[in-house]
Amino acid sequence: MRTGAALVPLVAGVVAFEVFCLVEIRRHEARHLPKVVWVLVCLASVPLGGILYLSVGRGERTRGAEGEGGAPPDGAAPVRVPATPAVRRPAGAAAGAEPMVAVTSLTKRYGDHAALDAVSLAIPRGSVYGLVGPNGAGKTTLLGVLAGLRRPTSGTAACAVEPRRVAVLPDTPHFEPWLTAREVVELARQLTDPTGDPAATAAALARAGLTGAADRRTGGFSRGMLQRLGLAATLVGDPELLLLDEPCSALDPAGRREVLDLVASFAGGPTVLFCSHILDDVQEVCDRVGVLRDGRLLYDGTVEGLLVGAAAPAYLVRVRPPAAPVVAALAAVPWVEAAAEEEDGSGVVRVRVRSVEDAEAGLAAALAATGSRVVSVEPDRPDLESVFLELTR
Repeated sequence: MRTGAALVPLVAGVVAFEVFCLVEIRRHEARHLPKVVWVLVCLASVPLGGILYLSVGRGERTRGAEGEGGAPPDGAAPVRVPATPAVRRPAGAAAGAEPMVAVTSLTKRYGDHAALDAVSLAIPRGSVYGLVGPNGAGKTTLLGVLAGLRRPTSGTAACAVEPRRVAVLPDTPHFEPWLTAREVVELARQLTDPTGDPAATAAALARAGLTGAADRRTGGFSRGMLQRLGLAATLVGDPELLLLDEPCSALDPAGRREVLDLVASFAGGPTVLFCSHILDDVQEVCDRVGVLRDGRLLYDGTVEGLLVGAAAPAYLVRVRPPAAPVVAALAAVPWVEAAAEEEDGSGVVRVRVRSVEDAEAGLAAALAATGSRVVSVEPDRPDLESVFLELTR
């Protein structure tokens, strides 16, 4: 009798959980499987079926299920990921091409803090878009909104692709330690495309460089191997939009090279949003770039346009040593913003000027006035790191 009485609360709890799951199926859109199938899964496997549905099957609430007027209880604007390519193009989108991702005046607040502040950007189809910014700039928040994991306070974020064709790689992926790499990727394939070719699992592992570790349990994987496994799990479903958060952060030089080559091979294929703090990686594989700082987008456009237009123009002047008189003379010129000799003492002076026009009109005369022997003068092509530091200073 006592045992039966003790089981009553447990049975009641399980029944309540099943009822909750069935109500959630009715109120939400279903992912991966039709609603009727999820109902059968929940009833056939109690309570594991309900746990599985809440983990991977529950989509957004259907219209009218969130309260009067369809608005969420907290008043936040929900993210909608339409299945049609009719996406409104914000300013800056490439002409003649409908963007894969369109973000317009997107704001996300946590109390008084604005993680994103009126961000507008466009990511063209088939491009590799690099998103860079200091820690706390809002990169991960933006990825979370695009993935449907966070709701914006205001503004819109839309993807011209079905949610199941969007794959997200977090910066620190984790997996159940008793699963093998093959089982992890196969599970991802089953969730995204259960009727697809099983050979896709081995192909994804091979692309991520994990063929030799396919049957090892993930509990013994290093962080770099977990990063590769996360990449394989995102690729196996053949996504149209890849959201990659620091995909090279834990890799050794050889692994980083392989991942960069893989991302570069996507050009013209799936659209990639590539978040990274390694600016050399972004400059190497991305054709467009966005620069975030304190939740604000400082630049959205091509990498070439950023390098040419955002940084103050500079020149490298090579003279016969000593270079100190040249540095002093140029520093006194009104249109020269900075002049300094390279630390190796080679006689190379880096001169940052106010404008190209000023340099073309006056640099030759300023150098001639120093009486130094000038070996060469050439424009200093900036790299992404120098431009980034200048924009975020």
